[in-house]
Amino acid sequence: MSDSKLQIAIALLVVFSFSLLAWLVQPESVVDGLVWYSILPPVIAVAFAIATRRLLVSLAAGVILGSILINVPSSVTQLSAWGSSFITLGLHFWSVVSDPFNLAVLAFIMFMLTMVSIVILSGGLLAIVKWLERYAKGPRSTQFIITFMGFLVFIDDYANVMIVGTSMRPISDSMRVSREKLAFIVDATAAPISGIALMSTWIGYEVGIFSDVSTSLGLGREAYSMFLDALSFRFYCIFMILFIFVNIWSRREFGGMLIAEQRSRAGEVSAPDAILLSNVDDTIEPDKSARVRMSTAFFPFGILFFILFLGLWIDGGGMVLFAEAPMSIFSFSSWREVISAAENNVHVLNIAGLFALLTAMFCAIVIATLPKRSIGQAIKKGAKSAFYPWQILILAWTLSGICNELQTGPFLVAVVGDAMPVIIYPVIVFILSAAAAIATGTAWGTMAIFIPITSQIAFQLDGGTYGLVTIMSLAAVLDGAIFGDHCSPISDTTVMSSIATSCDHIHHVKTQFPYALLVAAGAIGLGYIPAMVGMPLWLAMIFVLGFFSLFLLLVAKKVNA
Repeated sequence: MSDSKLQIAIALLVVFSFSLLAWLVQPESVVDGLVWYSILPPVIAVAFAIATRRLLVSLAAGVILGSILINVPSSVTQLSAWGSSFITLGLHFWSVVSDPFNLAVLAFIMFMLTMVSIVILSGGLLAIVKWLERYAKGPRSTQFIITFMGFLVFIDDYANVMIVGTSMRPISDSMRVSREKLAFIVDATAAPISGIALMSTWIGYEVGIFSDVSTSLGLGREAYSMFLDALSFRFYCIFMILFIFVNIWSRREFGGMLIAEQRSRAGEVSAPDAILLSNVDDTIEPDKSARVRMSTAFFPFGILFFILFLGLWIDGGGMVLFAEAPMSIFSFSSWREVISAAENNVHVLNIAGLFALLTAMFCAIVIATLPKRSIGQAIKKGAKSAFYPWQILILAWTLSGICNELQTGPFLVAVVGDAMPVIIYPVIVFILSAAAAIATGTAWGTMAIFIPITSQIAFQLDGGTYGLVTIMSLAAVLDGAIFGDHCSPISDTTVMSSIATSCDHIHHVKTQFPYALLVAAGAIGLGYIPAMVGMPLWLAMIFVLGFFSLFLLLVAKKVNA
């Protein structure tokens, strides 16, 4: 039997075994409707992904197991229950593939990968590489440039990942920065920056959840003010940004990242056993007849940003503000209000991606003077490269929906309850949110589940007032969700980071996890706990910089340029 057939057989055996275990072991629920086996589907999916590196099989195993656990445990001997599992699976799958939000994300991935293939063919990225090589003198300066790009594309994490990952990959390769390190920087400057930026597509979502909390608890506080209150307690996001700078400056790496960077310095930026979610860069090369100009890359990316900001301005009611006060378009507060009010962020991004693709085609014909046949081949290869990541995301979203029906998140909250010392409550909230995000692969879903639940407990611990515990619990959920999102192999942002950087996905997860865990440890030990006893953010930042520097000095090894 081949290895692939053996792994599939083992996956099915594990699914069947855990289904029987859920039927045999049915203790009293922690809370009515919550069951212990709700955590099994994501645990199986994550464990199989890491053990076998066969992501599709692993996700499929989690999805099938979840569908069975929804129907079978209470009536394992009834054939109708097993049949209902297939119906449940079909309904969740259809819910995913028919959801406009999901379709927009899938379309955006195809638009971006196709656009990048055309930009590569026309020599646009090659021209940018040659220009940036004047500033990227080596691996360290290249990593700083990648980080700087991550700060520039702060408006949306999806846009950040796809734009920075695809545009900086050629420069990163030429300077012998490993694909794993590129994927880490891209991933670590996406959600952490978009999540705390005063203006981003995340703000509208976060503020919307905060608004519901304010209403349900009777706080009488404006939702954006609650976001600002929590901002100084967003320790994971803030500390991750600090860690990136300390890590790059020190040139020290540890764990799997050390092996990857040592390998890349020897001239092998991608692992020999790498399995790429998208290999557009390996199938498309600059056309030798192309007129190499940076404009063939700048115009498509410029159009992407222009349409994105214009679309968010219109969607968020900016035209009303402009009619009342034309100068509002130059006002930071107006942009903050507009972006927070935007309700169709991903669809705007999708439209921007389509216009960017059309612009890339126009530039390839007019500026690079490429024949239409060559452009057609690039479009075909770019679009084809999106099919595998589509499968990954669809399965990941299906698993997330099944976890929601099994109430995986509420079960994790109920296990802990509210009987705990007040000083460690934000830490527990952070850990539980991280666990849920790892299990479900969604930061936004984790936020939606945990914020209403944990804020009610925190409000009671605060004595029925909007106090420090409540504010920090809101921050802890947001940051825990982002931390878990970074560690989860089924997270859409993590998958997209691997796609954009052409990095083996499991390698990306394995090399990023120790770094994310170190930052999370700093957030807990030097962030949440000290903040509960009054330590200000600036002092926590000084301490954590010292902690990161000392850790890298004692544990990590220097990678020569």
